[in-house]
Amino acid sequence: MSWKYSITLSSFRDVEPLDKSLENLNHQGFDTVEVYGEPDIIDVKKFSNLLGSFSMKVSGVTGMWGLSNGGHKLRYLITANKDSFRAVQKYIKKCIVLCHTLGGNTFNICLFSEVPLISDGNHKVLLSDEKRKLVISTIEPLRHLAKYAGNYGVELLIEPLNRYSTPICTNSEDAKYIVDRVNEENVGILLDTFHMNIEEDSIYDAIINSKTLLKHVHISDNNRKMPGFAHINFETVTKALKKIKYSRFLTFEPTVQNTCYKDDILTSLQYLKDLSK
Repeated sequence: MSWKYSITLSSFRDVEPLDKSLENLNHQGFDTVEVYGEPDIIDVKKFSNLLGSFSMKVSGVTGMWGLSNGGHKLRYLITANKDSFRAVQKYIKKCIVLCHTLGGNTFNICLFSEVPLISDGNHKVLLSDEKRKLVISTIEPLRHLAKYAGNYGVELLIEPLNRYSTPICTNSEDAKYIVDRVNEENVGILLDTFHMNIEEDSIYDAIINSKTLLKHVHISDNNRKMPGFAHINFETVTKALKKIKYSRFLTFEPTVQNTCYKDDILTSLQYLKDLSK
């Protein structure tokens, strides 16, 4: 089975200028990227022209949640603060428009909670019932956002993160619970192998059980390096994806620490392509 491949531009933001990253990625065989979700600082016209100069397409937009965003904005979907709640909905809508304008069609949502609802989000483990009580307040707003996204041809994807990021939605079953209740055609699941390695009993089973709700996959090894440079069994990952006839993007999301990344990315891309056969 042949998948489409993309890579997150957020991985390179602190390493080198955007034009250099696009040039390198283009030479390594990528023709599609996933844009970082910072609509307030992206000059869309300039960004589009730069992408076009390298014949790069956009698969979607990566939500900058938690401390991944450059301005350290606290984006909470689970909050009693009405101003915070309005701000995060406004952020999501801006990212939807950005995604549409750049030609992408996916945007991932991660569920973070504000203190004091969760007092220790960095190491907290919640019982399933506790998680369900917290996320119930997000269902109707997510349904509203899904309808908004539908007008722009964008899918909203619930992405589970490991417990060291947030204890609210940490595995595929948590994500499926939310998606089932939102019950909109353009709402699905994004699974990330880095987070799955920590939280899932079986990465294979998590993919199989997600079935047609799985709309996007982020790929990196257990140490956030490119696939094949640590111990996740990507043969099992690709076997599960083939089993459910997944035919969408595999988007690489590595941690890039310096400009000496080109050989590793080229090697890993070929590694995944070989496993897809």
